Amino acid sequence: MQNELNFKISSALKNIIGRDLINDDFIAVFELVKNAYDAHANEVDIIFERDDISFKKIIISDNGKGMNYSDLINKWLFVAYSAKKEGTEEDNYEYRDKIKVKRAYAGAKGIGRFSCDRLGSNLYLESIKDEENAKVEALITDWEKFDNDLNDEFINISVLHETLNNSSYKKDNGTVLEITSLRSDWNREKLLKLKSALAKLINPNSQNGEDRFKINLIVESEQDKDKELREAGVKKKKSEEAIYNEIVNGEVKNLIFETLDFKTTKIISKVSSNTISTELFEGGKLVYKIAEHNTNLYLSEVDFTIYYLNQSAKSTFSRRMGLQPVEYGHIFVYKNGLRIYPYGERGEDPLKMDNRKAQGTARYIGTRESIGYIEINGDNSNLVETSSRGDGLIKTHAYNELYEWFYTTLRRLERYVVEVSDWGKDLSEDDYINLDESQKVLALQNIVQKLARSQNLISIEYADDLFDILEEKEENSTKKILEEIKEKVNNKDFNKNEIISSVKKIEKKISDLQTTKEEAEEETIKALIENEKLNSQIEAEKKKNLWTNSIIGTDKEKIIALQHQIFHSSGRINRNIGLLLKQIKNVDGFEKYNKFISVISLESAKINSIANYITKANFNLKATEINEDLVEFIIGYINEIYLSNDKVIDLSMEIDIKNQEDIYYKTKFIPLEITTLFDNFINNSEKSKATKFEISFTISDENIIISLFDNGKNYIPDEDYDKIFELGYSTTDGSGIGLFQANEIVKKMKGNINVQSIKNEGTTFQITLPYENRI
Repeated sequence: MQNELNFKISSALKNIIGRDLINDDFIAVFELVKNAYDAHANEVDIIFERDDISFKKIIISDNGKGMNYSDLINKWLFVAYSAKKEGTEEDNYEYRDKIKVKRAYAGAKGIGRFSCDRLGSNLYLESIKDEENAKVEALITDWEKFDNDLNDEFINISVLHETLNNSSYKKDNGTVLEITSLRSDWNREKLLKLKSALAKLINPNSQNGEDRFKINLIVESEQDKDKELREAGVKKKKSEEAIYNEIVNGEVKNLIFETLDFKTTKIISKVSSNTISTELFEGGKLVYKIAEHNTNLYLSEVDFTIYYLNQSAKSTFSRRMGLQPVEYGHIFVYKNGLRIYPYGERGEDPLKMDNRKAQGTARYIGTRESIGYIEINGDNSNLVETSSRGDGLIKTHAYNELYEWFYTTLRRLERYVVEVSDWGKDLSEDDYINLDESQKVLALQNIVQKLARSQNLISIEYADDLFDILEEKEENSTKKILEEIKEKVNNKDFNKNEIISSVKKIEKKISDLQTTKEEAEEETIKALIENEKLNSQIEAEKKKNLWTNSIIGTDKEKIIALQHQIFHSSGRINRNIGLLLKQIKNVDGFEKYNKFISVISLESAKINSIANYITKANFNLKATEINEDLVEFIIGYINEIYLSNDKVIDLSMEIDIKNQEDIYYKTKFIPLEITTLFDNFINNSEKSKATKFEISFTISDENIIISLFDNGKNYIPDEDYDKIFELGYSTTDGSGIGLFQANEIVKKMKGNINVQSIKNEGTTFQITLPYENRI
């Protein structure tokens, strides 16, 4: 006999679809902003309130359509139910702004509301539906009640409801989420990072027009500091974008693509159901435009925009935005106006651009040379985000076609940039290419011919002055191309009028491309000279892409197991060295043993440092010295070991890196010694209970200065400044080895270390290296 049984649901479900799934504060805020967007809001306020000690409340308030009592019961409190996915979200809905009902949804899983639990343990919800005789509905949720006893069933844990006469927030319609008992600490630095992340959340193309979505960040306690920084920025004649990046309060804007539009090369490819339109621009001017049949089975209503960042564009970016392009990100993905993670995130490369670049450095564009976005519009149910936020899109047939067309678009950009317009202008250290004018002409001819031969081509349009550069150099070849295009006109798949019209317009000059050549000429000559000197070193140089490729799979698993053993053993060595120093410090002949102990301790620290990055580094570990940009090496190491999503070491303190002057310092150094140096400083700061560790790079009096600041509790008196670098000397219960090692490493590089410590504020170590050490 068969009996019917039912599942029981533990109260632990709340964590599984809440804090365990949404494990990042910023993503939690994004999810709630997405809910406002999907509720047809055109504006959402994110408000942080604090007392004298810390932030106590986060309020997310929107002017969307709101909820009535029925919506609360059948939607908000119905776990994993999504009216968006069900297609009933707009049933019987008379919204005042009918155009907004056309907006497609950013989320459709029915779990985003549990982001509130990630941010704080208590939630007060207030909502007013945009309908006649609407009432103010309020819910009070104590998320901790779900954690008391996992044997309790989810459905038996209650939330409190109340119908109010008036809105506490004086709203006519919309929803307010008031989150208290915050689970994380917030400060100005974190708020600025949230603002930056929110800016990337918004599709740049959705900031104007009838469906505009506005996000405001409101933090009253930071307004005075904002005013001070704004006034200082105006005095220093900083750009509006740079000032914007220093200010917490105000509308969140995605400004960068406006900045780049007239400074670099851009390609846009729009995929519709039947056709694909692709346009390439140079310095804001159209180079070519083609229309093709869309032969994809699943890919439709997706737009691709990719900018190439040459040195000029990178400089413009850094000057106007106040940060380097690599810190901002690369290729972002948006679905219906809002961002999908982790695409574009620094340290993430889900589109595998850098893997590809490593296989052909001189020919391919990687994440460091590009920025852009992919827009997924409409329903596009085959292009959906994973339930685990931050894992990107599910790998479907539609995703595979999106991936392939992204690379088709990227290859067209590369073909133009690498083979024609910027070849020789912006050479990196491993891209030494000899180029003469005839090769440049042939490259442009090749691009034109390949475009004309595309089997799916419907029409092709060129800039009025595109072929003048060809006519000046290779008149006969130009005529040959024109004749080939004219022959293609008779093909039934071609648009005769458009092609004939394009051919007749070939009479002007490409002034912007001519200017590009002239500006690049001097740098090209220098690069070619370098090419002759360094030709034999190209292969070795290519291998110095230090932090790009990680070991993966079973090899990585085995190495991680070894890592733990190395950490354990080197830790025992260091502890015993410390004990040995304390035992023999007052013994006669101590100085004689110093030399041996210092060598043992440094080699042990190197072993520990190797364990840190063995799964990350991509250079010859046997190398004693390398010639590299020391600043980039340090930033890469800190990012990969301490900051990336795949970081090796998880710290309790925040690390901030500042290189606003974009300093380049190529010199000889031993990688293991540099990593050991920074591991020691970070380890000391962690031990001193620091919550913040800052690394900054500046140039002063022909020296490069690396400043390391922490706000830890280990105050160093003035009289101890010289002693702290002695072997065995410590102001705490430590071994007194780390700073001795650091000093020895810096001295080998002909530099010195100074220290300044202010009680109750923090300690700064300044490493000064002579600029003359550059190579």
